[in-house]
Amino acid sequence: MRGSQDAVGALLHQTPQPPSETHAYRWTGEFADAQLEDSYIRASWDEVRSRLNAVLIAVYIFVAWAAFDFMALGVSWAFAGLLLGRLGSLAAILLALKVFRTADQQRGFMLAAFATQLCVVIVSPVSLYLGDVNFAAALLSIVVILFAFYIGVPTRLAANVVLSSVLCLGFVIIAPTLTRIDTFTLIQICLLFAVVNAIGVEMVRAANRLRRDGFLTLIHQQELYDRLKQEVESRQEAEANVRNTEESFQSIFHAAPTPIALIEPANYRVMQANSAALKLFGLSEEDRRGFDVRSLFDDADLPARMEDVIASSRMGEPVEFRMKRKDGIGIHVLVSAAGVHFQGRRALLIGLQDITAKRKEAEALRDARDQATAASRSKSEFLANMSHELRTPLNAIIGFSEALERELFGPIGSPRYREYAEDIHDSGVHLLSLINDILDLSKIEAGHFKLHEDDTDLNHIIGAATRIVRHRAQQANIAIELSLPEPPIALVADERALKQVLINLVSNAVKFSPDGSLVRIEAHVRPDCLRISVIDEGVGMAPEDIPRALTPFTQLDGSLSRAHEGTGLGLPLAKHLAELHGGTLRIESQVGAGTAVHVDLPLDRIIGSDTDGTGEERAAL
Repeated sequence: MRGSQDAVGALLHQTPQPPSETHAYRWTGEFADAQLEDSYIRASWDEVRSRLNAVLIAVYIFVAWAAFDFMALGVSWAFAGLLLGRLGSLAAILLALKVFRTADQQRGFMLAAFATQLCVVIVSPVSLYLGDVNFAAALLSIVVILFAFYIGVPTRLAANVVLSSVLCLGFVIIAPTLTRIDTFTLIQICLLFAVVNAIGVEMVRAANRLRRDGFLTLIHQQELYDRLKQEVESRQEAEANVRNTEESFQSIFHAAPTPIALIEPANYRVMQANSAALKLFGLSEEDRRGFDVRSLFDDADLPARMEDVIASSRMGEPVEFRMKRKDGIGIHVLVSAAGVHFQGRRALLIGLQDITAKRKEAEALRDARDQATAASRSKSEFLANMSHELRTPLNAIIGFSEALERELFGPIGSPRYREYAEDIHDSGVHLLSLINDILDLSKIEAGHFKLHEDDTDLNHIIGAATRIVRHRAQQANIAIELSLPEPPIALVADERALKQVLINLVSNAVKFSPDGSLVRIEAHVRPDCLRISVIDEGVGMAPEDIPRALTPFTQLDGSLSRAHEGTGLGLPLAKHLAELHGGTLRIESQVGAGTAVHVDLPLDRIIGSDTDGTGEERAAL
């Protein structure tokens, strides 16, 4: 087969790839698969046209044979009919070659070739009969035409067999008119034609099989070629990717800001090291390869230590080493390591992180913490001692001033002395309260404050705290309104501490409320907590100032001429006492819209009810 390999390659995308098993063939030697047969015709189209183009020479001779017809018949209707048939065969073959040029026109091409053969089949016996041709020459011409049909004309074998049989039958019919012939000779002629046709059929079948086997072989070779080409391209692409990856690795490796190095585990010499690693240890470019890193470590058994480093690195935990630079300066480094393959050899990829500065900062912070702890301890001791020293004379001042105020041992005389005694008593009580707050806050911060918890009544605690502050509220013309649960809630708490929380909150509310305003104290059970709220209509504060309000010794109005007195201990102390009870203290406030302080205590402090049932019942009250 002389089909072009490029044409077959182009058809591979249209043709189903032949399976590995043997293909089915028709009796004509053609593919049983119509699609595969069409692909073969397309691939061998140039050969098909070449075969028919070779037959064109024989057709020219066939047409030229009209001269012998003219010599035998002269100008006659018989000659005209034979000439018309001969010219028809020429027109049909020229139509096939000149008009039907492409494989898409193969149906018209085959019909035109069949028409050429049909003209020859009709004209040849008639010409032999009318021209009174010698019997031997006539027989030879029929045999030549038969072989031309089978070998040259590329029509379907079935059509060839039909036309050849008709041609042989026509000659057998005219043979007795050409010569005297007996029946035995006529039978011999029929056998001769049968042999010629059988040989022609087998030749065409064998040629068809051989051509199509060659076509399959070419397709298989094309598949192998494409596969090999694809594998070569894949390998080239893989090699290019490897080169690009290695180049990228080298670029990233050397440009990385973190110190990294590749170490040969057999002798701990540097295989690769980036600039950051060289700078960290004060190494030069000449030390980039071949430098023994064991001189930088203080560990004597470095290989065993490196195994621990690799194991720790797998868990994401680098190991701290004390190392030294090339100039002998000690540094602290976090080391991570992993086993890798580099250029076909085992290597250790080591990542380094200099924590010398952090280590110094940590030591400085530790020293500062120790100093702060010592200072705090000294402060706590000082406050405890001062509180003890101040409480004794204050108690005497409060007691004596109260005796003078009440005139227990007789009238004082001048009423002004009584007013002085009252002022002395109030100032002493204020100072004692301040000292108690400072001492309680110091104990809480030091973790020494202990709650004395017992069964107590919430309404009683709120009522007692309100009575203490009510006198100050009446002086400021501020009403205090209570909203307490019924029946009263019993809970486990430190009564004094919880009362102190409420006193501080209500005192603050009264202090920052304008004359004629209202302070509300509410208590109710929520699904998640027992909430006690103190709500005022005072000046309020900005949300960003709330954290400052909860800082000890901090006043939002920090000027010397501030409008409200106080030490800034009320809210911080209340917050700490609420947290000691397992609760929280939360402030909601806006400037000019008042303040609401919520103390949320755990539900498990309520006596005689489970968490969920009590919460729902109390919330409904």
